Amino acid sequence: MKKIINILVFLAIYSLSFSEIKIFVDDYNPTIKQNIILTVEFLNEPKSEYEIEGIDNFEVISKGSRSNYNTLNNKRIKYSKSDIYILSPKKEGKISLIAKTKNKTISNSIVLQVAKKIENSLKEPKLFLETTHYKRDYYYGEKIPFVEKVIIKTSVSNYNYISTPVFNGFTIKNITPRDGRGFAIPKRVTVNGKEQVELVLFRSILEPESSGRKTIKTGGISIAELTKEDEEKNPVYLGFEEFDLNILPLPEENKPENFQGVVGELKGNYQWAKENIEGRETLILKLKLYGSVNLDKLEKVVFSEDERFDVKETTTMFEEHVLDHVYSAERNYVIIFIPKQGGEIILPKIKIPFFNPVEKKYDEFVISSIEESGQNYSHEINKDNLKIIFTENTNINNPVKNENINNKNLQQTKIVNIVSEEKEQNVKIFVIYFLIAVVFLEGIYIIKLKKDIKRKEKHGTNK
Repeated sequence: MKKIINILVFLAIYSLSFSEIKIFVDDYNPTIKQNIILTVEFLNEPKSEYEIEGIDNFEVISKGSRSNYNTLNNKRIKYSKSDIYILSPKKEGKISLIAKTKNKTISNSIVLQVAKKIENSLKEPKLFLETTHYKRDYYYGEKIPFVEKVIIKTSVSNYNYISTPVFNGFTIKNITPRDGRGFAIPKRVTVNGKEQVELVLFRSILEPESSGRKTIKTGGISIAELTKEDEEKNPVYLGFEEFDLNILPLPEENKPENFQGVVGELKGNYQWAKENIEGRETLILKLKLYGSVNLDKLEKVVFSEDERFDVKETTTMFEEHVLDHVYSAERNYVIIFIPKQGGEIILPKIKIPFFNPVEKKYDEFVISSIEESGQNYSHEINKDNLKIIFTENTNINNPVKNENINNKNLQQTKIVNIVSEEKEQNVKIFVIYFLIAVVFLEGIYIIKLKKDIKRKEKHGTNK
């Protein structure tokens, strides 16, 4: 028994003599705010709680863990567990780092010489992360673009999007382009005669939930460059930045009537047309609005209490994009003015109020009547489409007081459309049943044919 205890004590001392903690970094001469990798490695020792003296001089960007095993003849002879830190120095000068566990195991000590951040480097970077930079305050209601893409000007082996951006106080619409497997789509471009690859990692449209200062944390990426001998270098870490964006409230002073929260630089063009649809002479406005503006807030274009006509608005297209860090939107309308009584209609000016964040004031987009604008009526209107819009929006319960209009024809138009749709649906059902019947009869015929063959074979055998 005494011999066994002595052996156990010897093994414990032997194992402790080969146990150690090592720490090391990938760059001992970093600059302020440069990302470096610190590795804390436990060699032949169970990983336990520890602290790193001197780590307060760094911002801890992220932390991860890994395990390594070395084997000989299928037996594990060496193992290590490591914690991997991504750090960013806060100040310049000499900084010492050392790890100590609660079991009083002490690592080696390392010294880093941190230099000032070099703002303007003569050497062009081969890898860098480009993020949208904002040069002004934004207003509540504005659509704010955010793009994060990596620019690659050298050969790389792989990249890893470690962390995606974090937006506090925003609603986010993610419009990042991806391929069929969900990966970023590389795009080759030529800049100043040199080819480079751009990878859009994140593209989105932000909308502030309230006014005030909001925090945005950019994403982080690790990317490994290849040498001329196709050997992989240590990965480079990009991103991991944080900044504030100030959101201003919309001013209450001079806020126009019927303001719907449209914020941005609103532009547009329009075209008037006059058509006779279902016996009614109607005025049609084709309107296209576009610009860096939140057009999804524009729920209604025409505000009018004129009892001489009804107004039917239809959105025919709405799109929004982010291109080269710039947000844009487009929305098209067809607006039909339906007279309630005979006689010439004189329409008032149509005004769309909006807030211009660049000029910092309220403005309005004005649509002049056909008489005031000096335009001629357009004949490029698709009458079939207008009939559909007209028929869908016409209120049969509120007939127009006009002797030239036959309400029965309007009702009949709807009935004819419904009947034609039903006929088309009946034809489709008939074709489906007919095909099923053909397949069923063919099956019966094949089964009967097989039975006849077997009967003949049996008859021949008996003979």
